[in-house]
This record gives sequence, structure tokens and C-alpha cells, in this order.
Amino acid sequence: MLSSRLIKNTIILFVIVVAFAQINFAQEVKDSKQITDIVSTLKQKILLNSDQETKIIGILTELKANVAAKPENKSSLIKDAQSKLESLLDKRQKMKYDILRNDFWQQIAG
Repeated sequence: MLSSRLIKNTIILFVIVVAFAQINFAQEVKDSKQITDIVSTLKQKILLNSDQETKIIGILTELKANVAAKPENKSSLIKDAQSKLESLLDKRQKMKYDILRNDFWQQIAG
């Protein structure tokens, strides 16, 4: 009687843990896709090369992780990410980026 109850509770606990893992994984995939889509749009608008695109995806992925870990530092983390991103752009790209900057960062900051 006791062992069957223990097995039942263990199975229920296992199912709950697996469900939470799936939800967490799905959220990470969604965030990754969102970042990729936003950077793809930026690539088309300011003509990023593939190296810049890869670096910007890395910057934004790091930003999302840092904001999730320390939401109280969100504004300083965003400013840091902005400066990293802007340092990757050439003069022509910066001119186009300046027009899009506010809308771009509103999408990121959500």
C-alpha cells in the first residue's frame, strides 16, 4: 500500500517536472525565434553582413538572459547592448539605424 502510493507520487512528480521543462524549452525557442526575426528585419533595413548579424543575435540573446537574471538593471543592460550593437555598424548603417533605433529597441525591450 505504501509503496504503491510512493510510486504514484513519484510518477506524478516526474510528469510535473517534465511538463515544466517542456514549457521552459518552448519559451527559450520562442525568444530565440523572436530575436532572429527582429535581427533579420534589421538586416534588411540597414544591410547588415552575416558577421554583423551573428554578433547582434549574440548581443541580444545575452541581453535577454541578463535582463531575466537581473530585471532591476534592465535600462543599463539595454544601454550596454545598444553601444555594443552600434559599435558594429559603419557610418552608412548608423545613419539608417538612427532612424529605426527607437522602434527596434521597443521590440527588444518588449
